[in-house]
Amino acid sequence: MKKEKVFWGLFFILAGIFIIVSKLGYFVEVNAFSLILTIFLIACVLKSVKHLHFSGIFFPIAIICIIYANPLGISAITPGPVLGAALFASIGFSIIFHDKYHYAHFAHFNHGEKISTVIDQEDGNKIIFDTSFGSSIKYVNTDDFVQANLDCSFGSMKVYFDNAIIQNDNATINLDVSFGGVELFFPKSWNVINKTDVSFGVVEEKNRSQSTGSPNIILTGSVSFSGVTIFYV
Repeated sequence: MKKEKVFWGLFFILAGIFIIVSKLGYFVEVNAFSLILTIFLIACVLKSVKHLHFSGIFFPIAIICIIYANPLGISAITPGPVLGAALFASIGFSIIFHDKYHYAHFAHFNHGEKISTVIDQEDGNKIIFDTSFGSSIKYVNTDDFVQANLDCSFGSMKVYFDNAIIQNDNATINLDVSFGGVELFFPKSWNVINKTDVSFGVVEEKNRSQSTGSPNIILTGSVSFSGVTIFYV
């Protein structure tokens, strides 16, 4: 809730600044809708900076460049070049900064062909699963599930939790998803609490939970330019 208050607080502060700037005669070629969209995009950038979510930083900036191409005199590099630059910048920075966590990459390429990897083995109570530029499937097998860190960028990921058991009524899944698709399969008895930050994406449920209130699975992290779908099985 605190994060949402900060986000909307910044949104309205920026709205006030843009109103004053526009009345002073700057960006007279930009209409009210473009100003509102710009405020929203800047707020998305500020949210993404905290999580080092690079696609959520560079693509909103690229869209802002497109909106203000004429006033800024940069029409020659919009829209294609600036969007392409945002794409490659997102990929490059993600590779550099995500590598510092030393996650294992389960989805990879072999001689130019994408390999979809299936991981089905005994797990501990904390799980790390990472997919980039590929597709992967993970079956979580543990009788004391506590936490999972799921990182998916420019790829697809399916994670099945139906064989996992939560001992202490609460477990956490931290999502870092950009330009990808993630499908999560939970037991119908689990109660999902969604606390993710979503920018230009969606987190949706396909089936109905039959939870009585516990155990709780708490979704945190960020989702940008991506879709996360929850299935109850």
